[in-house]
Amino acid sequence: MNTIDTKPCQISPQQLRLISDYMAQYGITEFFYGITTKSRMPQGIDFKKLSRRVPNEMQKAQYSVFSSEKIRRFRHDYLQSFARIDAGYQEKNVMGLNIWRDPDYSGGKGAQFRKLMEQYGLNSRGVWYFPVKYHSDWTAVFVFFSSLERNELTQILNDNMEEINAQLQLFSSSLNEQFITQINPITNFNCLSDKSLQVLALTAEGYACDEISQKLKLSESGVNYHLTRLKELFHAKNRAQLVNLAHTLGVLD
Repeated sequence: MNTIDTKPCQISPQQLRLISDYMAQYGITEFFYGITTKSRMPQGIDFKKLSRRVPNEMQKAQYSVFSSEKIRRFRHDYLQSFARIDAGYQEKNVMGLNIWRDPDYSGGKGAQFRKLMEQYGLNSRGVWYFPVKYHSDWTAVFVFFSSLERNELTQILNDNMEEINAQLQLFSSSLNEQFITQINPITNFNCLSDKSLQVLALTAEGYACDEISQKLKLSESGVNYHLTRLKELFHAKNRAQLVNLAHTLGVLD
């Protein structure tokens, strides 16, 4: 069995059950949640890894919120083997509800994709997008799945769209507040090294370069290198602005 890169955020069982039960009444049987980026380079920050969210990069996300271990395994297998051939995944989605077209099961790869969907009891799927306060080019997304056929799921969701949209927006805001340091794209997609994050965190705590050097067993020039690079990446003019931006973007608590 292949190792799954993405770990589940430690959401409380009660909260997870609340979200899952709410979705279940509208035919949604499984979901996973995270924050992604638009296809273009985000404005004001310079992280090349955020310029494209191709399947092999999405697969390497460190954290996500999952409705179950089952859907975590499905996500891994899907991104690894089928996302690139799935027209639904490639579609341009809009803010709010997007129900993907039925999968194309033609050909050998399609037959394998059908087998995967049947293995997990899934028939239809889609995404629900929400804006987030942390960055204008970031999007919160519930990727959802159903055992219902696409037409039936579409009817249910469209009939209740306003109510579901409002409730999922509340769920999204709550999850972001709890897990932003894990699911913000900068750290979730490994845009910063562990050492850079350590330097950033200690800088935010008010330590001087020589103190950071001693704590991390780095030379002062090494500390200054990380700080200079961090300011370049965040387009920050000084350390104070760097720390403020890191807090604003959810990189620091």
